[in-house]
Amino acid sequence: MTGCVLKGSPVLVSNCDERWQVLYRSNGYGCIDPFMQRLRGCPLPFLWSELSPVSLGSDELAFLSCARLHRIDTCRGATVPAHVRGEQLAALNVSQRTDNVGAREIGIRDAYLLSGLATTLHLRVGELSGACGVLPLTCRERQCLLWASRGKSQADVALILGVSARTVRFHHENAMRKLDAINIAAAVASAAALGQI
Repeated sequence: MTGCVLKGSPVLVSNCDERWQVLYRSNGYGCIDPFMQRLRGCPLPFLWSELSPVSLGSDELAFLSCARLHRIDTCRGATVPAHVRGEQLAALNVSQRTDNVGAREIGIRDAYLLSGLATTLHLRVGELSGACGVLPLTCRERQCLLWASRGKSQADVALILGVSARTVRFHHENAMRKLDAINIAAAVASAAALGQI
């Protein structure tokens, strides 16, 4: 099995076998995939075992059956949302293979630990496919965010760079606007994920 990016909307990045990837896209499984449906109403990571087959319709059950035929264990997996403000729905799905019986179960702690990876992956794929229209940061904006990432206050950064605190705030606000971040911490995370700091 090799990883691959399927072009189109939405972009799919998968390490499942290529036949499953093509089947998923050509049959429009994104619309009936019960894990993607749950993701739309759930901002937190969740385990696939939490999904009750009783609550699923015939299309969703057929989807799960087809996934199992492609050796995807639909009971031993997790969906981890990728949170990027203003972007389309994105998630990292991690699952066991049906023939991998001795493997350690994926736990909710594992899913939460993968949250940062999910967001970073989403940003990187968007950048590579041209779907992510993030404006480049100026040298000074990158410097201000870098010092903020090291725990420095705006006053500290002003002293380090030899500018006023108001100038640092100006650069932070510009970086936040360019990265569509709601605060400096989110701007730092986005800039780091995009390799800008």
